[in-house]
Amino acid sequence: MDAFFLAPIPEGGMEQTAQKLEDLPEAGQVVAPEPPAELAEPPVVIVGNGPVGMRVARELAERAPRTPVVIYGDEPHEPYNRVRLSSWLAGELTLEGLAQPLRSPAGSLIEERMGYRIQAIDGAARTVVDSSGRVQPYAELVLATGSSPLVPGIPGIDLAGVFTFRDLDDTNRLLARRLRSHHTVVLGGGLLGLEAARGMQRGGTRVTVIEHADRLLGRQLDEAASECLKAAVEALGIDAVIGDGVKTVLGDQRVAGVRLHSGREIPCDTLVLATGIRPNIGLAGPARIAVGRGIRVDDAMRTSVDHIYAVGECAEHRGRLYGLVAPGLEQAAVAAAHIAGMTGHYAGSVAASRLKVVGTQVFSMGPMGADEGPGYGRTTVYRDDAAGVYRKILIRRHRLVGAIGIGEWDETVRLQTLIGRGGRFWPWQALRFRRSGRLWPAEDSQGVAAWPALAVVCQCTGVTRGTVGQAIGGGACSVGDVSGATGAGTVCGSCKPLVAELLEQPAAPEPVARHRLLLGLGGLGLAGALALFFAPVVPYATSVQHDWHWDVLWREGLAKQISGFTVLGLFVLGLLISPVKRIRRFAAAGRFDAWRLFHVVLGLLTVVGLAVHTGFRTGSGLNLLLIVAFTTTLAAGALSTGVIALEHRIGGALARRLRRQTVWGHILLFWPVPALLGWHIFKTYWF
Repeated sequence: MDAFFLAPIPEGGMEQTAQKLEDLPEAGQVVAPEPPAELAEPPVVIVGNGPVGMRVARELAERAPRTPVVIYGDEPHEPYNRVRLSSWLAGELTLEGLAQPLRSPAGSLIEERMGYRIQAIDGAARTVVDSSGRVQPYAELVLATGSSPLVPGIPGIDLAGVFTFRDLDDTNRLLARRLRSHHTVVLGGGLLGLEAARGMQRGGTRVTVIEHADRLLGRQLDEAASECLKAAVEALGIDAVIGDGVKTVLGDQRVAGVRLHSGREIPCDTLVLATGIRPNIGLAGPARIAVGRGIRVDDAMRTSVDHIYAVGECAEHRGRLYGLVAPGLEQAAVAAAHIAGMTGHYAGSVAASRLKVVGTQVFSMGPMGADEGPGYGRTTVYRDDAAGVYRKILIRRHRLVGAIGIGEWDETVRLQTLIGRGGRFWPWQALRFRRSGRLWPAEDSQGVAAWPALAVVCQCTGVTRGTVGQAIGGGACSVGDVSGATGAGTVCGSCKPLVAELLEQPAAPEPVARHRLLLGLGGLGLAGALALFFAPVVPYATSVQHDWHWDVLWREGLAKQISGFTVLGLFVLGLLISPVKRIRRFAAAGRFDAWRLFHVVLGLLTVVGLAVHTGFRTGSGLNLLLIVAFTTTLAAGALSTGVIALEHRIGGALARRLRRQTVWGHILLFWPVPALLGWHIFKTYWF
């Protein structure tokens, strides 16, 4: 698989994309804002220009701005945000949005060497040798070499059409392949696998995810939360095979399919590997640096060899490897502090994930998922299947130690702060959580501006509300300015709405598809439902001289049956649409909105059919109960449609509460209708 660049075509066309790619540095290019001609002392050398390595450089520039620094990156690209590669694959991010250049204070002595791989370390001589043969002395060496994709030893894994998904080159290969792929299989149901599946699906490609474990996102979620996520994945049209693995990759020269351990064969033309990562520790062994699963470090991030540090995915701290960016950034700050002659102590990180996975908000923190055990504490669960919400908290010794959330949850930042500092969890919070899924009253939800200065805004980088406030006070007037000054929002980007709120530039929520049409149809449906009950009765014809006797609709049995069974057919079809629009085969990307619109139109046609069938006569007895049940069900559905259409304008907890209440009202009011309708039909034909 030769490396090449192919980017999605932006609005400006192919020429604009080509220009952007030409602007990227060539392999072996050295980029330095003010490269020193002769350094009076050896520099600090950082191996790796990913987010963690760049964080070390930035911390050094702030703590010791006159310390010379040389950064090596073995990829021939400017630094970029690896965390958001899935957004680049899905076409949600531009090349500029993916780039993450180093922003250092004026006068700092930082040199970036891109396209050079470090080949060897001489710990005794304190030098490194790069791929050009250059010997570079160092005062301190920081290894931020990251990790590589774990490629399983499966027969046929080396066939053409097998791809990994780890860096920018991998992503661009997948972009090129996506245009020609008819069926892509993604091996691995973790975060990277699901995001790869979402990206490869764009353009109509059929995608299947295979996970050998018993759940998706097994490290972050329990079984119930994983089932909720699986339903969301399948609603997008992505097939998910759980509890089975690939035994053999089929094909002669190219991938033709996969055979699972169960014996099932799945034809495909593309296989994406998202089966985990392996720390890059190849430089450590020959340099006699102690390794285990990763490069072993102490609480100051020092390795077993003097003047050499390790941070990020390649570092093993107290026997543990972290596969997330946030712990690596914490480690980078500690290593930089020690190199600058200050103190720092890394005691480990509480694993936290707050991301959007295939369009669904997922939150997990603490010993949850595969790490959860019966001895960790007691759990409490809240779920609202109609709203697609699942929440679970883990309490130990009256402290909140873990949480899981599927669906929007506006308390996650406060949760992370509470779990991170080991805050006390009160009994009334447990009662409130069981009842409403919240730990704090909705009316107590404070804006970011009211948070304490030490409250963390960006959980990935650890930037506090006070730090963001200082940046804004210093002249930062946009989210980009604040990100450049503090690092907030430069990793996963989920905190950018909070930064925008501090800037008094809150991000406007996106309306649902066709919201104006939905609002109009909902208004017509509500007016029609009310008219069924309150409109004046259409009178019977009073003279035989009328050209058309409209009362034939209510006097003749055949006409009455035609209108009645038309209403019944519309009603049954609308009833069937409710589950159909959530089945993955029918609800692929973008189709759910169309099915919802169809459901609303059927409701409006049912109102028209009832008007024709009854002439606005409500009847008495069970007939009256039937028309009341029909009217209230249709009115609740119309109200729900209006709330959904206006949700982006209502905003916040109120919008979610109104949507939940109207949807549930529509569902609950429907239940008497089948029994009453059945009795109405039985009575008509029996008598």
